[in-house]
Amino acid sequence: MPDAPAHALMRSVRPRVVLRSLAQLLIALAVLTLVPALVSLGAGAQELGLRLIELILVLLLVFVPLSFLPEPRYVQRNEALCITALVFLIVPLLMSYALRAEGLFWLDAWFEAVSAITTTGLSTLSSVESHSRAFLFTRAWMQWYGGLGIAVLAVALLMGHQVASRKLLQPSGEEGASSTARSYARQVLLVYSSLTLFGFVLIWLTHHDGFEALIHALAAVSTGGFSGFDNSLESLSIAPQLAITLLSLAGAIGLPLYFVALSKRQPRRLLEEETRALLLAVLLLTLLFTAYLLISGRFNASDAFGNALVLAVSAQSTTGFTSLDLTSLDPGLMLVLILSMLVGGSAGSTAGGFKLIRLLILFQVIRVALQRINAPSRAVLSPRLGREVIDAEDIGSVLVLLGLWFLVVMLSWWVFLLYGEPPLNALFEVVSAVSTVGLSSGVVRPELAPALKVVLCIDMLLGRVEIVALLVLFLPRTWIGRRHD
Repeated sequence: MPDAPAHALMRSVRPRVVLRSLAQLLIALAVLTLVPALVSLGAGAQELGLRLIELILVLLLVFVPLSFLPEPRYVQRNEALCITALVFLIVPLLMSYALRAEGLFWLDAWFEAVSAITTTGLSTLSSVESHSRAFLFTRAWMQWYGGLGIAVLAVALLMGHQVASRKLLQPSGEEGASSTARSYARQVLLVYSSLTLFGFVLIWLTHHDGFEALIHALAAVSTGGFSGFDNSLESLSIAPQLAITLLSLAGAIGLPLYFVALSKRQPRRLLEEETRALLLAVLLLTLLFTAYLLISGRFNASDAFGNALVLAVSAQSTTGFTSLDLTSLDPGLMLVLILSMLVGGSAGSTAGGFKLIRLLILFQVIRVALQRINAPSRAVLSPRLGREVIDAEDIGSVLVLLGLWFLVVMLSWWVFLLYGEPPLNALFEVVSAVSTVGLSSGVVRPELAPALKVVLCIDMLLGRVEIVALLVLFLPRTWIGRRHD
């Protein structure tokens, strides 16, 4: 219970502010949904196309009037978090209606929609190849705009994380260069679209099927991982596998850094601490996996390295593509993958996971704590990330999120154990869902218990909005109390 002074400073969300911003985002969803609707109608998937058109009309009729509510002078942090959480709750519910056109039960349609919007890539379908191309495009397109949404809404999620937000909002180091959310969104959209186009061309040049190149480009840049094949990338030759892997890695790097590197002609800014940590993690994982595959005797050196690189990037970038059957992996290697998936990619990227910047902050805090043991009591030692001093608010945010992350994983794992699922495989699946990765050890399947499908959906949503946003949304104090005008 907060003390009186703190309680007096608290402000509940203003419903009109939430409704106005939510309406604008859902109108954008209506515009984006027009693309798969036209593709579906053009490809002969009439029911899917008509359901998407119905959703567009409903969204426009309901939310266009709400978008004309008065514009607020500012948006509170709890309002930004509620808007973010509501978007990721509402969109899968809406899109599940459209996906049912392919004959899916509602729970499986919702699972696919949640997995798509959160850019996870887990699927309960027995075979994706048995579904129409319009359905496969719609899933990939949902992952694409889900990745765009999370990259843009990263500002809301990172408010209160001073080091991370400063690196994203002012990556050029110039006062006011990217100080508004609107300019940040424009930068992200430009970079994201450019990476998508580059990736599509690259994959098409290596795999001469335009449709397959398109859906894999959409899923790779969003670090989503939905493939058009039942065995993910295993059916592809090494050249398109590497092209998709490169695009997945690019999507896991903070998108505003690309803008600075190119527009400000500061290419070194692309290799900030977090990016270097990402590349180092991928390198170490690739070497480890290569050694394992060589020792297993199933691959020659070049094939072992290629498969290892795909798996390393897939886990660390939280993309979820794979060129191997993960059910045959050694338990020790699965634990390494679990740790890699937990950490994830960079802040401001489309990747999921705990985020490398938070891990770097935690390492710096531990380093300074050890230094203080040997330093005089009057010594002033502050943890730093590059030139940035890590303040107490950053440290507190990291520790809170780490605790919540651990709690969600443990509770979800416990439910899977109650249902008799293999312990290590169940832990792998839960971490894959919470970190929005999509790699599967075989636990996610059509006949998985409905309760466990619901748990994984909750995990995907919690992991995508980084847990706190959903907690704030359902906290009574968020909605009941004093408000600013």
